[in-house]
Amino acid sequence: SGTHQIFSIANMIRKELAIEFPKYDWYNKTPSFKDKTIIKENGKSIHQLLDDRGNERKSQNSLYWAKQITDVLIYNRDALKLDIAVIDDVRFVDEYEYIKKQFSHEHITHFHIINPAARPEPMYENEKLKKLADYHLISKAVMEAPKVKEKS
Repeated sequence: SGTHQIFSIANMIRKELAIEFPKYDWYNKTPSFKDKTIIKENGKSIHQLLDDRGNERKSQNSLYWAKQITDVLIYNRDALKLDIAVIDDVRFVDEYEYIKKQFSHEHITHFHIINPAARPEPMYENEKLKKLADYHLISKAVMEAPKVKEKS
């Protein structure tokens, strides 16, 4: 009966890069597009630049992105009367703990989505975050995906 929205730290990075490099489709989330689209100004792929910008801001202030997303959530809660917010891409324990602390008087549930088909991302703290989760979920699409026949 209320309002709800999905938020993404990666979209905050995309927004920064879209201002700097407006000719590119920063919001296209197709993996092959992100890997194959090269930014002419610096020779990096969209995927590389997203990672680089995220890491650059995090190295300057480890909670940079957590603070950014928290500000957005507070505005949406207070000004726009948002009832439910989902953050779909927390990748570091310190960011998770910061966000959780900022909303300690609210109901927070941490879901860890398990996708065996996902590309491993060793630079992120996925296993540590998985251990902190309230629930582990496997998407129905992953569970029902057709099995690839092995060659004999």
